[in-house]
Amino acid sequence: MIKTILIDDEPKAIKLLKSLLEEIFPNIDIIDTCTSPDDAFISIIKNRPELIFLDIAMPKQSGFDLLKRLPNLNFEIIFVTAFDEYALEAVKFSAIGYVVKPINDEELIAAVKNAEQRISEKQESERNKQLLATILNPGNAQNRIGIPTSSGIEFIPTIQILRCEGVDGCTKVIVTDRKNIISSYNVGEFKKMLEDYGFYAVHKSHLINTAHISSYDREGFLKMANGDIIPVARRKRAEFLEKVKRF
Repeated sequence: MIKTILIDDEPKAIKLLKSLLEEIFPNIDIIDTCTSPDDAFISIIKNRPELIFLDIAMPKQSGFDLLKRLPNLNFEIIFVTAFDEYALEAVKFSAIGYVVKPINDEELIAAVKNAEQRISEKQESERNKQLLATILNPGNAQNRIGIPTSSGIEFIPTIQILRCEGVDGCTKVIVTDRKNIISSYNVGEFKKMLEDYGFYAVHKSHLINTAHISSYDREGFLKMANGDIIPVARRKRAEFLEKVKRF
């Protein structure tokens, strides 16, 4: 899913574009729509989109004025406008797409496919950076792993991961400083990624970071640093105690 914001001073134009995108591109996740550059500025800073559709000719501020105000243009831009004389200016902002109103389906499809390709390449580049860091520093708790989610990939330092819990074929990742992450990977995949970082599968559904254990009782239950209580499978208890001593 590609997090997307639509920006146009005409509500009807937003409604039409939203309808077209939902019909043609189910992977475009429209997280917000804005009818003024000021609202768009706030939304972009807050929501960190991967793609924006931006009208150029808006009252008071143009789409270009909005882009000049933003501290980072770390998203893809598709300009949508009734005036094609803005095309040269658009190139200066490295726009990946330029669609003239009334919107032509073929132009829209070409622009979105270009955006998808660019976004995919960025993700691959980030994955490669993380892979290199992990190869150069195996087992380092500051290494980050890429966690696939419904909205893309989140890169989390392994030290910040408290535990992973298998839920209906997916995995809930509990992190110290943010909301839980739900990944389509099963808990077995996380075991492969994390066992070199002091993680241990105490149960078929539970993978824990031994650095975040608070206590272990005689009944076979762990208490994690955040207060979560996790069962240790009976057949795993002796091995688990040996692992803890090592880590």
